[in-house]
Formats: sequence, C-alpha cells, structure tokens
Amino acid sequence: MANKQQAMPRILMLAAENGAIAGGKVGGMADVIRDLPLALAKLNVVVDVAMPSYGFLDRAANAQWLVDINVNFAGKHECVAVYKAPHPSLDNRYFYLFSHPLFNVDGQIYSQGDAARPFADDATKFALFSLSVAKALSDDLVAIAADKSSPVISPAPDVIHLHDWHCGIFSMLRVFDNHFQQLKTLPCVFSIHNLAMQGIRPMRDETSSLAAWFPALTDTLSEQQFAAITDPRYANCINPLRAAITLSDRVHLVSPSYAQEVLKPSVHAKGFFGGEGLEADLQAKLEQQNLIGILNGCMYPEVPLNGADIDDRQTATRALTLQSWQTILATAEAALLGWQVGKEHVSSQDFVAQSRLHQWQNNVEPLLTATHLAQQLAQAAHSVPDFIMTSVGRLTDQKVMILRYRFSDEADKVHWRGKTVLQVLLERLAVLKPNGKCVLLGCGDKSIAREFADIAARYDNFLFLDGYDEDLSKVLYQGGSLFLMPSSFEPCGISQMLAMREGQLCLVNHVGGLKDTVHHLETGFVFKGSDVFAQGAGLISTFEHAIELHNSDKWQEMERLAKQQRFDWHSQAAIYVEKFYRV
Repeated sequence: MANKQQAMPRILMLAAENGAIAGGKVGGMADVIRDLPLALAKLNVVVDVAMPSYGFLDRAANAQWLVDINVNFAGKHECVAVYKAPHPSLDNRYFYLFSHPLFNVDGQIYSQGDAARPFADDATKFALFSLSVAKALSDDLVAIAADKSSPVISPAPDVIHLHDWHCGIFSMLRVFDNHFQQLKTLPCVFSIHNLAMQGIRPMRDETSSLAAWFPALTDTLSEQQFAAITDPRYANCINPLRAAITLSDRVHLVSPSYAQEVLKPSVHAKGFFGGEGLEADLQAKLEQQNLIGILNGCMYPEVPLNGADIDDRQTATRALTLQSWQTILATAEAALLGWQVGKEHVSSQDFVAQSRLHQWQNNVEPLLTATHLAQQLAQAAHSVPDFIMTSVGRLTDQKVMILRYRFSDEADKVHWRGKTVLQVLLERLAVLKPNGKCVLLGCGDKSIAREFADIAARYDNFLFLDGYDEDLSKVLYQGGSLFLMPSSFEPCGISQMLAMREGQLCLVNHVGGLKDTVHHLETGFVFKGSDVFAQGAGLISTFEHAIELHNSDKWQEMERLAKQQRFDWHSQAAIYVEKFYRV
C-alpha cells in the first residue's frame, strides 16, 4: 500500500447506505454512517465512505468523476466509474461513489427482487461493488487527474470497516484472491446491523452465484476456504454475512444485549430471534475476544429545547397536543400527496389513509389565536385526541410480527379470539381513550401493508400510512403521547431514541437495543413474553397500564426522565477507537 504520512488514523467504511447524502437513507444503518464519522472526528479519527452511487447519489453529493476502473466480473470486462465528493461538514473526508448500470434500480438503493430468488439482484450488484473497491485499493491502480498520479482512494486507510452483508464479498476477496494480497495488511472490521439479513445465494449453477461472479477464484478455493463462507444450513450456498464474520479481524453488534442474544440459536416458534444459524461463528469470535457490542448513538441538540410558555401544566399539555395534532394531520396529507407524484393510480392503502385523514380533519376546529386558548380548549375537547399513539418503522416480520399475531379461539379472553394483537390494541384504545388515535407510518412488505390498510378501514381511530416521509416521522416523534415499537428482535433501534429525545414515552419489547435504552416505569414501558402469544398479551397488558398512568405525575416524571437520557455518539465513538478499531 502507499506510504501514509497523515497524523490521524483513517477509516474507510464500506456501506450500502449513507444518511449524509440526500436520498442515501433507507434504514438505521444510514444514520450510523452519517453520525458516527462526526463523533470520531472529535477524537481525531478520519472516516471516508465508499458505496454504490445507485445512479443518483453522485449528483446528490455534487461528486466529481475521478477515474474509470476495469474489473473482470461474471466473465466480462466491466467498467466502473468512481466519483469523489468532499464530506459536507468535515475537512479532508471524502465519499467515494461507484457507478455502474448494474447498481441502478429506478432510483432505489435496494431491489424488490423475486421471492423465488431472494437477494439475487442485490447480491450481484454488491459483489461487483466489493470487487471494485478492492481494485480501487490495490497498489497498481492509479488515477490520472490534473497530470498527477495517485491511488484512487487516497489517502489510503489504516482500517477498513465493513457494514452488513452487502460488503461480505469484500472480506472474501481480501483474504482469498491473490490479486489483492496487499489488502491483508489492512485490518478489517465488520459491523452487523441486522443479522437476519444475510444475502445468501447459491454457490453455483445460477446467474447470481459465487461461481458466476468469480469463476476463476471459485475453482481455486480449498475445502477449508469454502468452509469459511458456506452457509451452515445450506451446503450449496454462499453466505456473505458469514464470510464477513469469519474473515474479518473483529466483529461488532450494535448493542450489548443484541451481542448476547445472537450467541444463542433462534427459536422462531417461540418468538426468539438469536444467531439465525451463525451463533457458532459468533461464539468462536467471542472466544477469540474479537466480538463486541457497542450501542448505536443518537444526535442531540446543543442546547435544551424550550418548553411551552404557559404556566399551567394541564393547559400547556393540551395546547401542545392541539398544535401537534394539526401539524400531524397537515404533514400526513402532504406526504400522501407527495407519494402520488408519477403514479397513474391511487393504491387502496393510500385511498383508505386519505379517507380517514379527511374524516379526522373535518372534526378539527381551526387553531385560534393564543388569546382565545381557553375557549378553544373547551370547544375542541371532543374533536382533538387526548392521546396519540404513534409508530414509525419498516413493515417486516422483525418489526410487526407481534402486532400481526392472531389470537386463537382458545384465548382466555373471548373478545380477543380471532383478532390480531393490533386489532385488540385499537379496541382497548377506543375503550380506555375514546378520543384517542393511533398513527402508524411504515413501508416494506406489501402483504403487511394490505393487512394494515384493511384494519385501518374498519377502525376509525387508526391511520396507516404506507410509505416513509422524513418530515412526517419527525412530527410523530414530537407530537405523540406513546411510541409503539414491538419488535420481535431489535439489534439497536433508533426510533425509540428519537422519540425519547422529544420526551415521548415508548412501549417496547424487552429485546436487544430496546432493552438497553428503555427501562420499565422509569423511561418507558417494556413488555416481555416467552412466546409470541405471551408477547402479544404482554403488549396489551402493558399498554393498558400505560393508559392508567397517562397524564399522572408519574407519567410526567417519566417523560422528563426519558428526555434527559443521552445515548450520544461521542461516548460510543471512544469505544470504537479503543476496542474496535484499536488505532
């Protein structure tokens, strides 16, 4: 590798997402790639980020073309363009964006794919991306720019930091491909944001397979090398996430509790999601003292936010609810309209949401001036909810399996039988808070979206919005009474931190990062259960207890304490430097 004279250690992160670039975020990983480099900068650690451009990120980042590199991929010579952009707020930090037609999926980061060929399209594009980064880091490749020769990725990194299964092929190329022998001298560490997503593909006999991507390399692999990358459950498949675990120097899980949970085998029938088939590899890493759990962080304002400028506690709470409710309705309508751009037809989910939204809007009086506050409170008490349950998240089994659980005819409570946990929850909300509302924002699995839209059509206290909107998510964090996050497993979670940052209490499952951040009857409400039935029943029971406490002195003290919690990136960054990067 090129000689490095910089005083500060330099990290190169490989990731699929980056929240520091407009349009570069899908999930929580993007927040990490955006925020962690800012915290590391205060510790004199430099972070560059390499990722695919997806056909649009180079423009969003105002990146400049740097060089075209040629690689041999899937039996063809492919030309990959590399763009370079300065970090928007840090000096001497860069984004390297790799561009190729294979990376472009109609302006999306991930492919929806084919259920019969899971991960096929994404696995192929991330295999090419990994190869391109390996080539860009190799010694013999130089970019000719301004009549000056230099390595493509320059200054060269001291540590390579891989994120999730998308970068697993890079770890394999680094260790097994003789063309990249020099990369072995670079320490390589790996972060797992979601162990359930592993990118498994066939070893051979498929266009999206290891042998199709790298035929020459596949033919040279030894039995021992195959053993390091083969999925333990499917002997004829490569597992990119497992490859990154076994071939990286150190492995990191994004919360201490999740790092313990993944050491145990999953028992899906009982609602427990642990190592997902890779627990033995993670246990081996732990025995080598190369496995660590570090909680993700959250960004906080430099100065505390001002409270309402009204002395009376109850009046202040009601005024904030009125304002928040109108803001939620207006922002939800704007999001719905925005989602229709470019569409010829309105989906049934959006139609139901628009109908429910109009119903709610018609019940709300226009917000009057502050001088008429008392009169307004009296008039609007019947039309403005006194309790708003909110939820923001992906529509996946991880996030909503408990909500979708349907109680059998043998359930102890007759009125639960044949209904899902979500339906029972909405019915209990209607009884305990007749004027309460529930707003759920999420996108992902279309069958789940259809199911939730059907429920929303039948329950007039429920608004389901099938999509994601950053402005709407913010007002839901700010304006809600109780944030619902009943994940079956949660590596870390950022939504609960964002809700707590705004002083909104959370109702969460006792798993992973949720267990590490929300404490029952102190900073929120936590339910448990030994199986999915018990978890669903626990969720409903804990919700009822929360409603009993709503607006009490205990509730308000919990809100204050939740808002005071600090899961800041700066303290977590120090752990990265000392225990993970070891620079």
